[in-house]
Amino acid sequence: MGTYPSYGGVEIVSTTLANRFIEEGHQVTIVSYMQPHQDGSLLNLSEKCNLLFLSCPVLSVKNIKRLRSYIISHRIDVLINQWVVPFYATWVWKLAIRGTNCQVYSVQHIPPDTNMHIQALKKKIDEGKGYLRGLYGLVREVSRLSLAFCIKNSHKFIVLSPSFVPVAQTFSRVSKTDKIIAIPDPNSVDGCNKNLIKEKEILYVGRIEYNQKRTDRVIDVWKELEPLYPDWKLTIVGDGDDREDLQKRINEYGLKQVKITGFVNPQEYYKRASILLLTSEYEGFGLVIVEAMSYGVVPVVYNSFKTASDLITHGYNGLLQESPFSVSDFTGKVRYLMDNPDYLNELSKNGRIVSTDFSIDKIVNKWYRLMIS
Repeated sequence: MGTYPSYGGVEIVSTTLANRFIEEGHQVTIVSYMQPHQDGSLLNLSEKCNLLFLSCPVLSVKNIKRLRSYIISHRIDVLINQWVVPFYATWVWKLAIRGTNCQVYSVQHIPPDTNMHIQALKKKIDEGKGYLRGLYGLVREVSRLSLAFCIKNSHKFIVLSPSFVPVAQTFSRVSKTDKIIAIPDPNSVDGCNKNLIKEKEILYVGRIEYNQKRTDRVIDVWKELEPLYPDWKLTIVGDGDDREDLQKRINEYGLKQVKITGFVNPQEYYKRASILLLTSEYEGFGLVIVEAMSYGVVPVVYNSFKTASDLITHGYNGLLQESPFSVSDFTGKVRYLMDNPDYLNELSKNGRIVSTDFSIDKIVNKWYRLMIS
């Protein structure tokens, strides 16, 4: 892991898998280079899970020796690499496993042909800074080479949707296409099939930042909704680098029915909320969609990433707003759900059914089949 303990989606997925592997008799260690939150209690990690803390800079003799020593002394069979790009992350484990029988499965948690650096430059170019096009091309090429390097050195390379397989193949230009397979993320919450009393509450769950998550769009939508629906409220469950700016927007717009909780366990909010908003510019999977559906929360999602349509059948278990992002179009879809409670309830029931396809049992079995193949 790049960071752990921390409260992002990759960290939550890793914890979910680790706990299940431990329950079924395996020894598990989570290795990280950065530890921004020493208290991992919110992640509910099993006490039987070992933690190995490496340090920065990532590509160092100290890290390589320490990881290699641990792999040999603990006879590690499988290394699940959750940090695909940059290339130096691959170099560390590549050198650490040399001469051992350790199998490496690398997982790409975002679309294979993009990352935060590419998206940040693209956004600036779209805003009129055309002089950055050369740098944009260079960053894309470095990212492509890093991706190809990781794929070539991994025993298998895992993407989160079958639709990402050809994307990874095309972008990396790796010829051995059988190396790339799809395994989705598991649902990290228990869900609830009981009849829950839903409130007039709209939910956003995730990091508060404007590059990938575009949390600012959530507030732009709510700005249109709050005056029309004074009995509804918006809850933002999460934290991040742009929280202060987001709060400024809320204050400038004079919005009253908005609450930011910080990093907390979202399950209590899933139980009572009716609608989930996801306005990300890109996602690898969108696990929050599955989590919400398992509690009957209906997702309204900007269809900017391939897995959105894997998870949501428009009009059946949620609503999709097609590209480009439109505040008025997105708001209109949310309003339709707010104005039609029977339809909202129908989508809620269907979402619970769909969420079972991503149960931890089904996803862990996919991992086992991969490991013994």
